[in-house]
Amino acid sequence: MMSPRTRRNLLVVLLVLLALLIAFLLWWFLRPKAAPVVVPPTPNVTQTIPTSTKPTISDVRQQEAAQERVSTASLQTASKIFAERYGSYSAEANFANLTDVLPLMTDAFAKETRAYVATATPPTEYYAVTTHVVTIAVDGEDDAAGTARVTVTTQREEAKGNVQDVSVRYQDLVLTFLRENDTWLVASANWQ
Repeated sequence: MMSPRTRRNLLVVLLVLLALLIAFLLWWFLRPKAAPVVVPPTPNVTQTIPTSTKPTISDVRQQEAAQERVSTASLQTASKIFAERYGSYSAEANFANLTDVLPLMTDAFAKETRAYVATATPPTEYYAVTTHVVTIAVDGEDDAAGTARVTVTTQREEAKGNVQDVSVRYQDLVLTFLRENDTWLVASANWQ
């Protein structure tokens, strides 16, 4: 049991804390609100930009260079995707590497590839090739004709029979492209 003096001290402390809490709450709710910040309107400045109806030779060259970089980058991207998928094969996948790249081919090359897949027989023992692109060189691009030739240097890892018996070799894949509806499509692919 607490002594009367301890009770009285505890009661005083509680009353002081309650008074402080009430004072804080009053201050919080009754304090003056900050005035909204008014941003003065900026003066309306009109800037005249000279317009030329005729582009300069420098402008035309810059635009042509930019279009060439975009076209070259598009060719390189298409070449990388095509070469790695086209050149990677597994006897267990039943020529999926070729059927996967059919949408990246011209109609004539796709028809030729489908005919090959229909008649080809996969090897009976384990066989797999994994292809990685090392470099891509755009050998020639005729923008007007919509044709291009690209040489893709690849690293190919070949496994036969025993999965642990892997050989590595470097091989070039020469791709010819045709542009159809602003999309580069592979017209032929030849291993060198």
